[in-house]
Formats: sequence, structure tokens, C-alpha cells
Amino acid sequence: MNDDEYYRMAELEAEHWWYRGLRDVVARVLKARQFVGRSGLQVLDAGCGTGENLRLLGEMLRPSYLGGFDVSPLAIDLSQRKVPQADVYLGDICHPPLHGDQYDVILSCDVLCTTGWDAARDGMRRLADALRPGGVLILNLPAYQWLYSAHDLAVGTCERFTAAKVRALVDDLGLETELLTYRVSVLFPAVVLARLPSLLRRRRDASAVHSDLYRPNPLANRCLARILRFENAAIVRGVRWPWGSSVFAVARRS
Repeated sequence: MNDDEYYRMAELEAEHWWYRGLRDVVARVLKARQFVGRSGLQVLDAGCGTGENLRLLGEMLRPSYLGGFDVSPLAIDLSQRKVPQADVYLGDICHPPLHGDQYDVILSCDVLCTTGWDAARDGMRRLADALRPGGVLILNLPAYQWLYSAHDLAVGTCERFTAAKVRALVDDLGLETELLTYRVSVLFPAVVLARLPSLLRRRRDASAVHSDLYRPNPLANRCLARILRFENAAIVRGVRWPWGSSVFAVARRS
């Protein structure tokens, strides 16, 4: 991912409806599984990007250890500015350096898609093995390879996933799938329509394209965020959406 995309993410992710929706579902899952208020938690953001998810984990869980790694030095710098109390360091999901022995929560949002599952399998097994019994791995990944567009090229995506593929990879890690669903489901037709021109006109030069991350109209931003909160509330109540632009999973170590 080029530096412009990291700067855009750092500027917009606190308020942008898509990122707010992702943090909302992560927060709901952690509350539902009673991690909030638990003492002595060890928490890792594997692929922390520019730090907004890391900040959520710190403020919500108050863990005794909060760590995050990313492959980009720029992302590390931006994360450290946002979450100075966190242990933020350079690392690759394919060969993850771990500064702790066991973790209660490992979060990894839209990271495996940049390497592909085959390249990251051994690294993900190391992360799964680092979970303490009862610990959870929370994943969010882009859905459907046919939806690969200029946005994916700009942010470095090489593989998009299906729910069936995510279930298989969780099984491969030796973890129990507790929750598996698509996300951004109500808005999925709009996402497809918005990306249709890019889907029909493939480009190979990442430097010539940009992601579809932009500053939305404030009213539209609030409305879209509310739609995602509605979806997320349904997810924690047991609804499993049959389609969407993302796949979301929670896997537990027995």
C-alpha cells in the first residue's frame, strides 16, 4: 500500500462510516464474550495499520499488555502517535514477531488479504498457538474474489475470501469457529454498483489508482454508520448475513 493511502486512512478512519462499523462489531463481540472489565488481559493487533483499532482495544479493554505490529514503518509511526502507551513495532503477518507468550485477544483486520492465505499460513499458526485457552482470534477480510477492483489494487489486496474459505482456514489453525458471517450486507448492492466501472476496466498499475476511501457527506456518513450498527447488533444476536463485502469471524482456542 502506498504512503498516500496510509495518510488518508489515518485522517479518516476515526469518523468514516466503514471503519466505525468495523470497530462497532469488534466492540460488540468483545462485550458479548465478557472481555470488558477483565483484568490482566494480553492483547495484540496483528497488522495494526494506522492505529484506530489499537486505540479501541486500549480504551475498551485496559489490558495489561497492548501490542501491535505492521509491515509499514509509516503505519508504525502513525500508530505510535495515536496510541503512545502501546508496544508498536515492525512485523509481518507471515513471520509475526511476538513480544508476549500468550494472548487473550488477537485482532487482525484486512491483513491476510495483502499476503494471501498460502503465504501467511505458518505465521497465522504461530498466532493461533500464542492464544491462551479461551482466547479469541478476530478476523475481518474482504469478500469475493470477483469483487477485486481498483480499490484492492491501491491498498495491496491480493486475495479476497468467502465465508467457506475462512471457516477452512480457522479449522486449519486448530481453532473453533464461534462466529462467521458476511458484513456490509445491506449496503452490498451499492458497493457492487460503486465498483462496477473498476470491475469492468481492470488496471494493473497500483500507482495509477486510489482506494475508494474518501470523506463522505456528514449526513450520509451518519446514516451509513447506523446501517452498520443495525447489522452488527443483529450479528451478536445470532443473525448470519448470507452476503456482504467483508467476512467477519471469531475463532476460539479450546
